[in-house]
Amino acid sequence: MNSTTVALITAIALLSVVVWFDRRVLADLSNTSDTQLRYFDRNTWALIIVLSFPIGPALYLFYGKRYR
Repeated sequence: MNSTTVALITAIALLSVVVWFDRRVLADLSNTSDTQLRYFDRNTWALIIVLSFPIGPALYLFYGKRYR
């Protein structure tokens, strides 16, 4: 294996983890009721999650939801 192949495999693996984590957080967002969301509405949280990885999903998980 040459270094280009290793770099490509690494990039694909990292991208897969990013997509998986974003999908899990977006699924959680879709299952969260509107009364449990804090600071922003559902669409704004979705944009924050998708556009600012890894900070966006972390912000949503720590500050975006009210836990009982």
